[in-house]
Amino acid sequence: MFAICTGFTNAQTLDRSIQPKPAPANEIKIKSDQTFTLGNGLKVFVVEDHKLPKVYFSFRFDIDSKTYGEKAGISEIFSSVAGKATTSKTKSEINKSFDLIGANFEFSSTAGFVSGLSKYRSKMIELFADVLLNPVFTDEELDLAKNQTISALAYMSRDPKQMMSVISRILMYGKNHPKGEMFTGETIKKITVDDMNEYYKTFIAPNKTRLVIVGDITLAEAKTEVEKYFKNWEKHEVPEYKYEQPKAPEKVRVAFVHKEGAVQSEISICYPVDYKYYNSDYFKANLMTHILGGGASGRLFQNLREAHGYTYGCYNELAADDVIGYYSASAGVKNDVTDSAVSQILFEMQRIIDTPISEQDLAAAKAFTMGSFGRSLQNSGTIANFAVAIDKYNLPADYFKNYLKSIEALTIRDIEEAAKKYIHPKNAWIIVVGDKKYASNLKQFASDGKIEFYDLYGNLTNESSDSCDCTVYYLAVTVVVLFIIFILMKRSAAKRKRKLEKYR
Repeated sequence: MFAICTGFTNAQTLDRSIQPKPAPANEIKIKSDQTFTLGNGLKVFVVEDHKLPKVYFSFRFDIDSKTYGEKAGISEIFSSVAGKATTSKTKSEINKSFDLIGANFEFSSTAGFVSGLSKYRSKMIELFADVLLNPVFTDEELDLAKNQTISALAYMSRDPKQMMSVISRILMYGKNHPKGEMFTGETIKKITVDDMNEYYKTFIAPNKTRLVIVGDITLAEAKTEVEKYFKNWEKHEVPEYKYEQPKAPEKVRVAFVHKEGAVQSEISICYPVDYKYYNSDYFKANLMTHILGGGASGRLFQNLREAHGYTYGCYNELAADDVIGYYSASAGVKNDVTDSAVSQILFEMQRIIDTPISEQDLAAAKAFTMGSFGRSLQNSGTIANFAVAIDKYNLPADYFKNYLKSIEALTIRDIEEAAKKYIHPKNAWIIVVGDKKYASNLKQFASDGKIEFYDLYGNLTNESSDSCDCTVYYLAVTVVVLFIIFILMKRSAAKRKRKLEKYR
């Protein structure tokens, strides 16, 4: 009885308003990879996991981006035609061969993978080796890929979100940068089978490829399979390309792309930023971005949707890249609140710089990020990504094993430092795709008070914010003048009528 009463008393004094503190983050148990390299430079990483009878082969080609000028779109078209036929098999034979063993297979300009039951691993790697080492590019497949791409471009020109994706890249990076160069129907039409062969011969090489094998396979078995099919793959030099790095605008610039009949405005506040994969700021920058606009709990979402009802959702992204990353805060809003939405996005960007976040915000962001990371470990592709990242970016071997500890160690000060470094509301492009009759309200945000009008492909049009206002002005003047003429004509007619009646 005493024990029961004591328990009851303790329950009565328990303060349930205080959130329990989470247990300290532990090191994640991620299986370590074992590595070996063939004489031709092919790096192989093997992660043994015998829980399920499955195996996953992932090929990553280390290729620098480049511009293609009048044939822009070559790498995209290569992704569509690669893996369709070989010197010994037609497209239907390849598809049937993979289907018979229940394997999943993909091949593109930068990567390829095949996965399935481990008992078919020899057949899987044999088929993929044939596709990788003995490709055949046909006019039939090329024409199909080109037609599909041109059709997609036509759709893109009608969809404001797709239009924003295009114009934002052009304005952030510039047309002469690989990330800003855009292909058109005309550039796609110029691409030939010879271009496909040239791309393959130039960029696909064992000394620029990493092969990650994850699953029910031993290191010895992996070595046997890889050496059997890839040791004779000849290496060659792969060119590297350097381009002038794009920079964020010195001041705020406002760009507008007119979409006839648009019922809402697509907004992006964006700029290029020097943000590399897994740099020293990676953890705190990612957490900061999540707090600002990484989901429904983000400040942008809570402000623009929950507080103001401007949009279904507003999010942001800080994208890392080997060359140059970018920041973007975006939303689709009702036309008549376009300027108000822009104002609130800028407000939240500035607020996370000026005002420290709360301990509650920090804890919630940590919990979400750590949970997402844990769930991602169920995917073999994630484990493969870890193996490649550790090698490619020279990370510590326990980098991902200590992921949770790194997140848990972040402080409010870390988030503030990341915000000051990567969030730049005063050095950004404000890009809007929508109906131009709402454009003039955006002048207030441009440092020079002007709006720049562009077409879908980043060409300045003859329109301007001034000419837009002048059009309205001259239309109003014309209406007034016509009204005055109408009144004068009516008075003149009445006067003539009175004179006629007088003479009668």
